[in-house]
Amino acid sequence: MKRVTKFLAFSLILAASQNAFAKKAAVQEEKDLYEYNNVVANITKAAPPRVLDTMIVFTAESGPRYVGIAFDFEEYKTVHSFERHTCRDIDGNITSDVLFYILDRPHDITHIDYRLVIDGLWTKDPLNEKQRYDEHSGLSLSCLEIGDTMPSLTGSIKEEGVKFIYRGESGLQVRLAGTFTSWDSWIYELKETSEGFYELTLPLPEGKYYYNYFIGMNRIVDVTNPKRAYTEDGRVSSVIVVN
Repeated sequence: MKRVTKFLAFSLILAASQNAFAKKAAVQEEKDLYEYNNVVANITKAAPPRVLDTMIVFTAESGPRYVGIAFDFEEYKTVHSFERHTCRDIDGNITSDVLFYILDRPHDITHIDYRLVIDGLWTKDPLNEKQRYDEHSGLSLSCLEIGDTMPSLTGSIKEEGVKFIYRGESGLQVRLAGTFTSWDSWIYELKETSEGFYELTLPLPEGKYYYNYFIGMNRIVDVTNPKRAYTEDGRVSSVIVVN
C-alpha cells in the first residue's frame, strides 16, 4: 500500500512539473510570436539586412517567383525560403509588397556570409553593398556584421524619466500612446536620433504603465522591452514600472 501511495505521489509531482514546463513553453512561444509579428508588421519595403535584438531581417523585391537564402554557418546546405508581406491602406489598397526572411540572431558568431537563390540562380544580395570574393569557392558572397553588444533598451533613467526606444526603418513617424495618454496616439512622437533609431524621454511619475508604439494605423509592441500584458480590450501591450 505504501508503495502504491508513493507511486501516486510521484506521478502527481511529475504531472505537475510537466504541466508547469508546458505552460512556460507556451508563454515563451507566445512572446516570441508577438515579437515576430511586430517585426513583420514593420517591413514596408525592400532594404539592406537589419540586425535587431534577437532577429536579423532580410528582404527582397517582390518581382521574382522564388527567393531563398543560405548561410555560411550552415555550410550553405540549407536554403531558407522567403515569405511575402503585403501592406494595405485603410481602404484595402496595396501600398507595398515585400519578400522577407527573418533569422534568429546567432549568439556565438559576430559575422555572417550568405548568398541568395533568386528563381533558381545563386547570387549576391543586391540590397547589401557589403560583399567579398571567396577564393576557395570562387564565389562572391554577401557579408553582414552582427556585432556582439546589445543595443539600448527602453527603461527608466534616474532623474530624467523613462526613455522610450524604437528601432526600425529610417524616415518613419513613430508615435507613442499608453495609459499615461489615455491611449491618445497623437500626443507624443519619437525623434529619429540616428538612422532607424528613435527616442523619446518622458518624466513619468512613479507607477505602472501600459503602452504601445503606433506607425500609421499599426499598433506595435516594444520589442526592446520583454514585459507584456493584455489590456482590457484584449490587446497586447508593453509594460513599464517607474519606481
